[in-house]
Amino acid sequence: MIPVIIIGALALVGIAVAAIAFPLLREREDPDSVEIREDLDTVTDPLVELEGRRDAVYQAIRELRFDYDVGKVSETDYNIFDTQLKAQAVTVLKEIDALQAAEADTALNDSLEAEIAALRHVNGNGPVKTVPRQPVPAGGVAVNFCPQCGTKVRSGDKFCGTCGAVVG
Repeated sequence: MIPVIIIGALALVGIAVAAIAFPLLREREDPDSVEIREDLDTVTDPLVELEGRRDAVYQAIRELRFDYDVGKVSETDYNIFDTQLKAQAVTVLKEIDALQAAEADTALNDSLEAEIAALRHVNGNGPVKTVPRQPVPAGGVAVNFCPQCGTKVRSGDKFCGTCGAVVG
């Protein structure tokens, strides 16, 4: 009976050692040999990334304040870290403002619209027609139709979903 217990114990120890050693002994991938893939799902908006960084800095400031209030951080350390975190927050906020200003740049929008119009003209879709905005009726609900193809468009649409003409 005792030899069976000893063999069983040795088997369990062997399994445990193998389970622990497996991740350490397996062949590691060379980072240079890994194929780089860019999936469209992983491409993110820089503004979303900056807002995430901003939120993380704000959370760190709140946690630092909490740690200081419960006595885990000395006043000297609190002042140093608080100053550093607030400087990071200012930097991120300036980056967000700069990005939003760049996105709101009318010259950039105009150049993009000109590029799109040129591409449509080259692809045979013809020049893009600009249609003046139609006033919204007194009821507040506008029923619009595309002046180029006649398709019904919703009141918030800026372009026709069928032909791409500017509608609002």
